[in-house]
Amino acid sequence: MHESMISRETWKYECLGCLHEWQEEFEVGRSSDGHGGDVVVYSRMGQRCISPWAELFCPRCGGYDVKTLPTGWAEVAVLPRHRYAELEMIFRLRRLHAY
Repeated sequence: MHESMISRETWKYECLGCLHEWQEEFEVGRSSDGHGGDVVVYSRMGQRCISPWAELFCPRCGGYDVKTLPTGWAEVAVLPRHRYAELEMIFRLRRLHAY
């Protein structure tokens, strides 16, 4: 018996032609294939579908120049302004191989 897991993922999309943004929710089934590989199956509204980043087109303008933003992209925390100096110092130290 193979272990499997089902989760929900919300993918965000942005058309680079008309700047339209939208999102779609997918059920994602993950399992092992018994040979050391992983199997991932996507479904939307109960029907199997292709992966969220394949064959995309904009529902507004019909263009195919669409950028995909996976789950968690928008939830990334923004660094407070007072921490920029600290972050800049860390980057400088890393460039000098001192951190």
